[in-house]
Amino acid sequence: MLENAKYGITAVRYAGAEVIGAMMGLMGDSETCWDFSPTPARITDVVDRLMEGDTVISLFPGRDGRLAAGPVVLVDVLPEGTETLALDDEQPGRCLRDLPRF
Repeated sequence: MLENAKYGITAVRYAGAEVIGAMMGLMGDSETCWDFSPTPARITDVVDRLMEGDTVISLFPGRDGRLAAGPVVLVDVLPEGTETLALDDEQPGRCLRDLPRF
């Protein structure tokens, strides 16, 4: 993969209350287009990107139909040791659970 790349997550997949997947794509330099459009990714793929030092941000549908950058995505470890995703600075309407489902 690319060194210090920036990825965006546009949707998430849940199994019960646990995030198990994300639609993740590689963002272009201008952050207004994709180098690689979002495709389904396992949580382990997202965690691997983060552990490699890449940036992953959340992207929410905007009022104009475009995607708007949201908080940075982080790794969260549940009490039983399972890795999942969390957002750095959740605000109303900009929480992980507010992303579209796929």
